[in-house]
Amino acid sequence: MLRLKDVKTADNHLPYYLSLPPPAVGRSNLMNFNPVFLKTLAALLIVLGLGCSSSDNGSDPSPSQTDNKGYNILFIGHSFFRPVAEGMTAHADRAGIVGHTQKIVYSGGASGSPQALWENINKRTQIQAILDAGDIELLGMTYHPDYPEIDGYAIWAKYALQQNPNTKFFIALPWQTNPSSMDSATFKTTWADGHPLATHAHIDTLRTTYPGNDFYCIPYGAGAAELYKLYDQENLTDVQTLISQGGNEAIFTDNFGHPDDILVTLSQVIWLDAIYQVDLSSYNYDPGYITDLKTIASDVMALHDSAYNAP
Repeated sequence: MLRLKDVKTADNHLPYYLSLPPPAVGRSNLMNFNPVFLKTLAALLIVLGLGCSSSDNGSDPSPSQTDNKGYNILFIGHSFFRPVAEGMTAHADRAGIVGHTQKIVYSGGASGSPQALWENINKRTQIQAILDAGDIELLGMTYHPDYPEIDGYAIWAKYALQQNPNTKFFIALPWQTNPSSMDSATFKTTWADGHPLATHAHIDTLRTTYPGNDFYCIPYGAGAAELYKLYDQENLTDVQTLISQGGNEAIFTDNFGHPDDILVTLSQVIWLDAIYQVDLSSYNYDPGYITDLKTIASDVMALHDSAYNAP
């Protein structure tokens, strides 16, 4: 949805009991201990040893059971955002993220931007009712060029933090509309030039206002640019066309730029890396495409300015 008015290409396209060690016990001191005490101590050590050597189910806990704690997330956004959010529960489960839960509030087009959602009394009430429970840990928002200012992000951050002062936030920036109106190089440059202008300054301001909270962005629009580049190079064998026609596999479902399956899948994997820092090279998931979407997603995140990643 990126159509930044202040960044245009030449052809006018809008571009994360330390205790002290016990005193030394020499052999002479041990020999002075009561034999009954020594037998009791030995038995106790055996019991403790057995108790520490295994988990309750008789096996060592995996890292995903002990380290990968999920968030209770609220996603709010438009049609370039919702299809990605809808797949995150399945990905979190598959990646071993424990405790991931989510809710989505959707509104199409510009009405899915944070400011428009605040201005819409029905949508605002719906989102506030979820936030009022005080258990949302991560609030994910998106971008639309009709509302490029910080106002919407700031007002939702303020409200969410009143309900849960530990809330984290992200802004997910999609690709621009009307992809067929430009070639892949222009599409990629437009997105790359516009991304920091659309999100980074807002994140800097929000971080300054709320220094104790996490704010970051997800550059998933870059995934669309990479797929388009591969398509132009005739290296994207999973699709037959740029825009879906007659049920053909494509990157986009229509001229406006809504995502087809391959772009939705790639975007979801980018989000998984961005939100939970999942190592995609070892993520046990086959997207079902010849194109290596997990590598593309890893590359997108590796190229993103790490200052604007999740801490």
